[in-house]
Amino acid sequence: MVVQEQEINGVKRTQGQFPMTIKRGHAIVKIYRVKDRHDHNYTVTYNKPSGRVRKTFADLELARREANKVAQHLADGDLEALKLTGAERQIYVEAERTIKPTGLPLHSVAHEFARAFNILGGAHIVEAARYYKQHVDVNLPRITAAEAVEKFYAAKQAEGLSMTYLNDIRWLLGDFARAFQCPLASIQPDDLRQYLNAKRIGLVAKQNRRRLLVVLFNFVKAQGWLRKNEATAADALSPYKIKQRDVEIYTPREMARLLNAADKDLLPYLALIAFGGIRSAELRKGLPWEAINFERGDIIVPAAIAKTGRKRKITMNENLREWLAPYRLKSGPIFNKSPRKRIAKLVKASGVKWKRNGLRHSFGSYRMEQTKNEGQVALEMGNSPKVVKDHYFEIVDERAARDYRNLKPLPQDDRKIVAVAQ
Repeated sequence: MVVQEQEINGVKRTQGQFPMTIKRGHAIVKIYRVKDRHDHNYTVTYNKPSGRVRKTFADLELARREANKVAQHLADGDLEALKLTGAERQIYVEAERTIKPTGLPLHSVAHEFARAFNILGGAHIVEAARYYKQHVDVNLPRITAAEAVEKFYAAKQAEGLSMTYLNDIRWLLGDFARAFQCPLASIQPDDLRQYLNAKRIGLVAKQNRRRLLVVLFNFVKAQGWLRKNEATAADALSPYKIKQRDVEIYTPREMARLLNAADKDLLPYLALIAFGGIRSAELRKGLPWEAINFERGDIIVPAAIAKTGRKRKITMNENLREWLAPYRLKSGPIFNKSPRKRIAKLVKASGVKWKRNGLRHSFGSYRMEQTKNEGQVALEMGNSPKVVKDHYFEIVDERAARDYRNLKPLPQDDRKIVAVAQ
């Protein structure tokens, strides 16, 4: 297509294709044609010192009128700049000469100064720059937040950490890197606090992000990219105070009703979490039947599947072995799909309320009463002894724990019947 440049009423316009360019003096305005489903819209775009401006019109002629109007307005601004008095011209020339070493245009410098002025609440920019130079070592490598996150991800991937942890780095710290497109050394504790507080998430989620930021900053510090003799900006963040919520567990009778109502596919899912402490996420990630050793009576959760990234061993109680016995010849993933629809059906059939993390909390509570050993239960659940003791110590009594362990399948007309102590 041949493109022709026409001048109409002193305005140069490029005709024949999009984007159309309308120019007046140094002012340039463009019109883009944008497809919107079955029709086209026309977007007028131009630059102002405050940034790029876009206005959209359904009609091309209206877009042209606006573009001409804007081009003229911007050109008039150029003319006004040329009408400087002698003293004003001298100030302008001196300003241009002063900022020349920076390589930045005058309007950019003016806007940066105004931003810094507002942030500081007054004209103390030189003092702020001196403070920055004193506290941010200019001899340190200029590692941006994005670069730090990428290096951290690569290091943890090489260490063989779980995909769950790597995904947290990719998504949670990736969000942090997008919010802080600057050298990591320049980030201050208040910056991080404002970033976290602005997130519309719960305190637990904020605390998890804070914990990940602490690990990231300490990693960067260990690499020599932050000062080793100073606390990091993340270290200075005080933890969020989270009100401990009482765990919800199932009584032996409620658990019996759930097991009786479960279909054959869902039954291993319930048994492994309720009697083995397996995480639902570990099942969704593809924990295989091959991880269960019926002869030894244990389950090995591989590091690649475990939430902590560390392999763990679970000793099966007799009732868990009996619930899983009909499936011992199966292979492949046990239950690597969403259980949501099946759970909704189970709740309706059993009449038992579904409790948040209730299956795993039940395992921890009854297992703690059985063993009286938070260290052992922590190893089986993939938690810390402190978490196990805080959540599961003295939640149930000895009789309830015995009844829970005695929930076993009894064959009768090929239907599962759960034995429940009276």
